[in-house]
Amino acid sequence: MHPLNLISADWQKALPVLIAIGIVVWLILFRNTPTTEQALFAAALIIYMIHQIEEHLWPGGFRQFANARLFKSGNDDWPVTEGGVALVNVGYVWLPILFAALFPGPLRWLGLAWIGGTLVNALTHIIGALRLRSYNPGLVTSIVLFLPFTIWALSREVSAGLLTGWQVVGLLIAGVLLHIPVAALFVLPYRRGEARA
Repeated sequence: MHPLNLISADWQKALPVLIAIGIVVWLILFRNTPTTEQALFAAALIIYMIHQIEEHLWPGGFRQFANARLFKSGNDDWPVTEGGVALVNVGYVWLPILFAALFPGPLRWLGLAWIGGTLVNALTHIIGALRLRSYNPGLVTSIVLFLPFTIWALSREVSAGLLTGWQVVGLLIAGVLLHIPVAALFVLPYRRGEARA
């Protein structure tokens, strides 16, 4: 199997090990400075990986859910494809948050924007569940992890004088904007497919 195909099919299987390593590294590096922005960005990556377990490993099924319930495509792998899901979760989520955690000075706003994006992601899961009146993969971690972490992190930044209220609003707008390329990755092929049908 080609390495890219292997990554597309199996990236989520690495999550438990990556989370365990991430927690150990976080405790070593940040146990005395848990509220620095660097610590927050590193924690955001770990929390996101826990969320991805619910979406894509256990119970999993987010791709199939999106194709069946949101797009009603009748195809478990279209328009939300296995490769597209891997690209989004590894390339578009892990890498920016990881780089923000590694370089919190120059990439501060990227890390903060992803915290805003994480809050927006939580809200989309919750609103989706209310709208469809059903569970969606990622809902539990959105409520239990994403909401408390992001609200606490942003309010802590404000109380420490590191962010203003208007900057938080800007970060939430950035969080919405960060979701546009993700949606476009799946919506545009879907619309082109409809146009050909």
